[in-house]
Amino acid sequence: MALAPKSIKEDIDGLISELIGKGVCDDSNFSAIRSYGGVVDVTYSGSEHVSIALGDIEYAEVYHELAEKRSFNMKLVDGALLQMMYRIEDDDLLQHRLAFYPSPSLLPFQDDPDAYMRDELFIEIVQRRIVPFPLRFDFDAREGVHVDIAHPKSHLTLGDVKGCRIPVSAPLTPRWFVEFILRNFYQTESYDFVGGLPRHKVRFSASITANETALMHMVIPY
Repeated sequence: MALAPKSIKEDIDGLISELIGKGVCDDSNFSAIRSYGGVVDVTYSGSEHVSIALGDIEYAEVYHELAEKRSFNMKLVDGALLQMMYRIEDDDLLQHRLAFYPSPSLLPFQDDPDAYMRDELFIEIVQRRIVPFPLRFDFDAREGVHVDIAHPKSHLTLGDVKGCRIPVSAPLTPRWFVEFILRNFYQTESYDFVGGLPRHKVRFSASITANETALMHMVIPY
């Protein structure tokens, strides 16, 4: 079945709207579709600055550059940035980049603590914070990029550590990515951010190899 860029855009934009409604998304850039030379990107305003994260600079500087240039789909109430980018070629998924950049500091909270102390949602989230580190789900089906085990087509990188590529069974839809972030970093006893998320509308086929399944890996439910 052909993959429609519009379906991915609708998935992303629906999630943004839902998180704004839940009060967990403070700022946002809705997705945009850009086409060139037979390739279609589902991206956002500011995505041209993602290369900042690839430089050999301190994480705090990476975060602040991305935040200043508004290079995100969503900025959450604690300052964390979510980026979602998909590339489609010949009706098939070619690449995706799904990144989570927690704020290295809570400067808005420090600037105006009284305002946040009146915000129960913020308090719930901040109380769960540990040392912030970025994570990224990448998918790349381009010819010559995949190397069995060493560079899985779909993989998770923790902390932007070079060489950290944990195999993932399939590409991630926007819905699975956002649920992963909310469930593991934001869900609390008082606030259920996952329960009301839009239903799954997009499906991707498995991309993991037999050798990669023999390693510890992540499985995307179907």
